[in-house]
Amino acid sequence: MALLRKQLSFSSSSFKSSRTTNIHYPINSSHPPGTISEFVWKDYSPVLFRNIQELGDVNYDDYMISVCNHENLLELTVRGSGKPFHVSHDDRFVIKTLRKSEAKVLLEMLPSFYDHIQKYGNSLLAKYYGLHATRPGSGGTKIYFVVMENLLRTEMQIHKRYDLKGSSQGRSATKNGTQPILALKDPEFDFCFYLDSSTQSQILEQIKLDCKYLEEQGIMDYSLLLGIHVEQTRRDSAKGRPCHDPSQVQNGMDRTQSEIVEPYHSRDPTFSHFFTAAAATEDNRRNVTRFGAKIQARAVKVPQCEPKESNHSSSKLQDSKNVYLFLGIIDFLQDYNVMKRLEHAYKSLQYDSKTISSVNPNFYAARFQDFLSKVFLVEESSSLQSERLVIQKATSWQS
Repeated sequence: MALLRKQLSFSSSSFKSSRTTNIHYPINSSHPPGTISEFVWKDYSPVLFRNIQELGDVNYDDYMISVCNHENLLELTVRGSGKPFHVSHDDRFVIKTLRKSEAKVLLEMLPSFYDHIQKYGNSLLAKYYGLHATRPGSGGTKIYFVVMENLLRTEMQIHKRYDLKGSSQGRSATKNGTQPILALKDPEFDFCFYLDSSTQSQILEQIKLDCKYLEEQGIMDYSLLLGIHVEQTRRDSAKGRPCHDPSQVQNGMDRTQSEIVEPYHSRDPTFSHFFTAAAATEDNRRNVTRFGAKIQARAVKVPQCEPKESNHSSSKLQDSKNVYLFLGIIDFLQDYNVMKRLEHAYKSLQYDSKTISSVNPNFYAARFQDFLSKVFLVEESSSLQSERLVIQKATSWQS
């Protein structure tokens, strides 16, 4: 019956529909004089997004409480903090502003996006739960924004986070001034991760399927968001080092002053007077079970000058740490339009065309997969164990 309902929904033009609502929030003494209380709120493709919410086990009422509240709308339309995104008070959703062109791309690919994540339950593409626009009721600029799942939502401390594309040109995370670094990028990335053979195979296969879909949609410039939690060793525990303190992480996981990163899931302080402490209970930050979350691996620091494809034997890799990985593909709303083609032509005159981010979707997908195949490697002991199991089974069949 549920399947029939979805088929009926998508056979109509309802996914192209939109719904506009005028919202009024009460003003109390905690708000400064002149605080805007009326907003125009617009939902795009509400029917299809509700079905995507169901896939992510998202309750619609909870979603609206987290996203459509006074503080969020003030942050998006009035305060102009300059941040491209912030996280809902319950840490479940990332709210990111979009250009109008990006919103158009999302609406065009939305039916096929739903089909893809429904077909592949282990898709690493971040789920988009809603596309909205808002402006103050008195008038002003319309702000488009998307609501997506928070891929780094966990009770664990994320010691490092990276935004990886497999390209190097123009990818430095270093900034001048006081703006925080939200995630380190390719030039700062110097790790490879050893996983059991089954997990490594699943990750690379799913990345291949997701990249194929994005390539078919003409999408490029997407990233792998990678969060790393470093597991505390017995030696660190004996010395009284708490595992949640990233400044104590050693053996290739040190955080120098230049590498300090603002937590991706840190709450905006403007929420502090609006929501009760109960909103941040452990129930709201429970362990997630999606594929790509809390993956056990062994992290090995690889010198920048040394290619990752050298694939050392495990016996020679002493400088390593046991870690948990949280990963997913984000920012897949950029098509290879005229501006990106011009950018490619211009930058190709100055740099190696293979190192720039703006390339056609076919090449982008191939480079992205090739890069990640050198990041996620098979643990030698796991590979040998798998080979022994195959030999044992073959022997038992023969006998």
